[in-house]
Amino acid sequence: MNIATSGPYGRHELLSQQLFHDHQQRIYREMDRLFTWLLAAQWVFGFMLAVWVSPLSWAGLSSSVHPHIGQAILLGGAIISVPFGLSIVAPSTILTRHMIAVAQMLMSALLIHLSGGRIETHFHVFGSLALLAFYRDWRVLLTATVVAVAAVCWRGDLWLFGSHEALREWERLVFVLLEVAS
Repeated sequence: MNIATSGPYGRHELLSQQLFHDHQQRIYREMDRLFTWLLAAQWVFGFMLAVWVSPLSWAGLSSSVHPHIGQAILLGGAIISVPFGLSIVAPSTILTRHMIAVAQMLMSALLIHLSGGRIETHFHVFGSLALLAFYRDWRVLLTATVVAVAAVCWRGDLWLFGSHEALREWERLVFVLLEVAS
């Protein structure tokens, strides 16, 4: 006699657990599909942003294609390739969710870089965290938060002590932590 099926509520508990698991897997698959298309759209948007913001690099009278265009194509493609492939090959797995979270935060960092650090693109991080919350998995938000903090540290803005830019970055990180905590 199985302990889980004994008692008056045993079958109902098993059924509710199965229904919950099925519902959770459906959410994971739908969110994986959404982020697959979203990451591809962000890649295209990053290329368009690079072309619009800084299409040419000037040295005196001569010009050449700005490095941001190559970064948008190559780095953006590299960022989205693994989660894009995983969402097709292994949808609704924990690895896919975490790779999507990493890619989403890296795309935020890339868009911030391509826009020259404009304040508007920093809000991409908050929108990304809000969308990642639809996974209903706190571990995905933790992964995304760690990557977002690492991206800011990697840019080096946090270590400019005394500058107002460093204070702005600390402020954004506090807001990221508040959004994830709520």
